[in-house]
Amino acid sequence: MNEYRHKKGLAPLQANSFISSVALRHSRDMLSGRTPFGHDGFHERIDRIRKHLGPIRVAAENVASGPMSAREVVDGWLHSPGHRRNIEGNFKLTGIGLARRGDGMIYFTQIFTR
Repeated sequence: MNEYRHKKGLAPLQANSFISSVALRHSRDMLSGRTPFGHDGFHERIDRIRKHLGPIRVAAENVASGPMSAREVVDGWLHSPGHRRNIEGNFKLTGIGLARRGDGMIYFTQIFTR
């Protein structure tokens, strides 16, 4: 993703382990069915990050699911205007979490913050 951002003249995103843990929990919740696929609970996730990291001016989230590789997910996001807008956004930190089911189904969550 940072390679893509570099080609666009954008600053790289810095991976943050706490944000990744929040993204992972959301992916696991979607996999288990505790949360439907999508962005339910987004504001609560951002509040949790804010309590840990301090003020956040803006945040966004991309999710995906399917039996696909991380490269395929990013390619799909780049072909979706809303997801691409998040990838190209004025963000500083990011966290990524994925949860895999035994049949190959994977749930991906990426959170962006500034």
